[in-house]
Amino acid sequence: MVLRSADIREIAKQVAVELHKMQDEVLTITEVARLFDTTEKAIRTKCYRRQLPFNKKEGKYFFSKNEMTKILLLASNSNQ
Repeated sequence: MVLRSADIREIAKQVAVELHKMQDEVLTITEVARLFDTTEKAIRTKCYRRQLPFNKKEGKYFFSKNEMTKILLLASNSNQ
């Protein structure tokens, strides 16, 4: 099978869309607290209880925006 240039362009567009979806941002505890409409202390407590996925380096908490968004969406769907 030989691909035409139009086919290659379409595949390239699809790959670009998928790569964009895979990109993630790192959030601080302040940003996560704002996102969850709660306090930083409440977020630290959730981390301590392993209720939120996080990374900690040099005493600072870091979170994946994609993961936090998934958790918020799951919580909002379960409340409906």
